[in-house]
Amino acid sequence: MAKIRDLTQGTLGQAARQAHRDRYATPMNGASIGRGGLRVYGGGVITIENGGLKVTGTAEIIGRLIASGIIDFTGDVTVSGPMDVSGILTVTNNLIIASGGKITAGSIELNPDGSAKFGSLTISPAGKITSGSAEINPDGSVKFGALTIDTAGKVTAGGVSLDPNYFDGSVRFSNGTYLAATPNGAQLVKAGGGAVTVSAAQADMGAGAYAVIVNGNGVSMLGLPTTPNKPNLYMDPVTKVLKVSTAVF
Repeated sequence: MAKIRDLTQGTLGQAARQAHRDRYATPMNGASIGRGGLRVYGGGVITIENGGLKVTGTAEIIGRLIASGIIDFTGDVTVSGPMDVSGILTVTNNLIIASGGKITAGSIELNPDGSAKFGSLTISPAGKITSGSAEINPDGSVKFGALTIDTAGKVTAGGVSLDPNYFDGSVRFSNGTYLAATPNGAQLVKAGGGAVTVSAAQADMGAGAYAVIVNGNGVSMLGLPTTPNKPNLYMDPVTKVLKVSTAVF
C-alpha cells in the first residue's frame, strides 16, 4: 500500500526554498545562444563589468561605436569614408597613401601627381619650385623677380646681363654697351660708337677711324686730319701735358 504523508506537516517550506533558489539562480552562466540569436531592444543595454567581450568571427556595428581608453588593432585595418583625427597621429613605420590619395594639412598639400604646396611655395610634378615671383627649375635655371639665371649661367637683371659665354665673359646693357673680356683685353664698347680697350701692354681709346694709343713706345694718335696751318700743339717736357701753342712764327 502507498505511503501516507503526515497531514500535520505543510509544504510551504519547500516552496520557499524553491523560490529562494530561483531568485538567486544564474542560468546565464555558461549559457549558449544558437541560431536564433539574442536580441536586446527597447533601449536595453548589455553591460560587462570587470569582464571582457571576445568575438571569434565578425563583430558588426551599425550605428556609432564609442570607445574610451586604449584601442589596440593587430593586423589589417580598413577604413572607408572620412576619418577625423583631433589628436596627435603617430606613425612609426611607412605611411602609404594609395589609389591617388591627396594629403592636406592646413596650407600644405601633397598631390598624387607628385606636386606639392607649402603655403605660397609650390612644387610641380616636374620638380619646378615656385614661390611668388621666385622660380627654381629642374634644368638648373632660376628666377627671382626681375633676376634670372639660365642653364648656361647667364645672369639677367632687367636690361643688364652678366654673360659668361659672350667673349670670355661680359656685362651687357640694353642700350648696346658692354664691358667684355676679349682676346685684345678688357673692352668697354658702345655698339656703333666708341671703345676703350686695356690689355697687358697697351691702352687705347677710339671712335671710328680715330684713336689714341698708349703703350711702351709712347702715345700715338691715329686718323688725325691734315691742315696747312702752322703747328700749334706743344708738349711740356716735364709734365708731358699737351698744350695749345700761342707762339707767333
